[in-house]
Amino acid sequence: MKTSDTEQIRLANRKLVVDYLRVHGPVARVDMGPVLKLSPATVTSITSDLQKEGLLVEVPAPSDNVVSRGRPRVLIDLAVDTQFVIGVKLSINEIRLMLGNQKGSIVKTEVIELQTLALSREGLTEALCSALRMFIAKLPVSQKPKAVGLAVQGVVNGHQGEVVWSPALADKHIELKAPMQHELNVPVLVANDANCLAMAVRQQPKYQQLTDFAVVMLGYGVGMGMVVRGELYAGHHGAAAEFGHTKYSPDGAQCLCGKRGCIEAYVGDYALYRDAAAVVRLPQDDHLHPNEDRMMELVELADRNDAAVLDLFERAGRVLGYGVANYIALMSPETIVFSGPGIRAYRHLEAGIRQGLSSALVSELICETSLEAVPWDDDMTGLGVIALALQEVD
Repeated sequence: MKTSDTEQIRLANRKLVVDYLRVHGPVARVDMGPVLKLSPATVTSITSDLQKEGLLVEVPAPSDNVVSRGRPRVLIDLAVDTQFVIGVKLSINEIRLMLGNQKGSIVKTEVIELQTLALSREGLTEALCSALRMFIAKLPVSQKPKAVGLAVQGVVNGHQGEVVWSPALADKHIELKAPMQHELNVPVLVANDANCLAMAVRQQPKYQQLTDFAVVMLGYGVGMGMVVRGELYAGHHGAAAEFGHTKYSPDGAQCLCGKRGCIEAYVGDYALYRDAAAVVRLPQDDHLHPNEDRMMELVELADRNDAAVLDLFERAGRVLGYGVANYIALMSPETIVFSGPGIRAYRHLEAGIRQGLSSALVSELICETSLEAVPWDDDMTGLGVIALALQEVD
């Protein structure tokens, strides 16, 4: 075996150990090997190197009040305060900055409101870099970031660090990675927000052992993050998987992408609110940019058994079900997880999802894939992009 091959294997094993500690630590060295399928010698060698680098610490095991002979059991964990990264979430009219520690936890957050749709491509880069410089200037030297991760709504070429299209921006094909790295002098990655959500879900112990699953992000738009063979899948062009812009009906409802009949055009917040405004009396706000309060009003109408709103949610669920059926037929995943801000209405969507799935796919294929909902909070996209940024420095 070539030296380079040996080094690649060692780096891959090191990543396995770090990822496992990030989710499950503190743990005993002896317990890691069987789970990661690594020999005791390999685990000892990697953890010793991490400890020498100051990235790993030993901690005493919790006392079980049982007196035992021999050396006390020692657990290992990542040192929390040795490496920091910044996660940035860019959405319509908002930049959210989050400082993440070595364990992937958010330790500081700052939100900046600005008119994103009014920014030129140069103005966007300057706004992001300016916000980051001010955020970093407030941090102690020990917390200066080693990488920055940027999560963006819309179509993102993660390989090139380019925002191809976003509902938050007026321009298309905006390259952000190279100019931001030049300005900030740290590695920068750019990712679709649904991929970041999938990464956050993957970090949860329940889902870490799954090798093939998808996360459908419900919210202003509809996105998907795919985990294939244990890795987040970006595709050849770095923009997989734009599930929300797959077709339900070629001549159907208008989508913000400019085409008709996309799944998002029935299921996204803007689509639900737009269609609801045609059948029930709603506040005269901008129907294409409903905020959380407006969306909760729709959910509350459904909770009160408003027939028109219930029909809208049921239709949206059926559309989702058809889309999910196509994904199951193509990829045969273990699980499909629904999350994102739109999970607020999942109880009104679920029956339609299962009805659409049943109509579109034979039961023998459906039964092999479970459907699950994961609660959402504002930090989930941030946790995912922080996890991706940490991979840049691991």
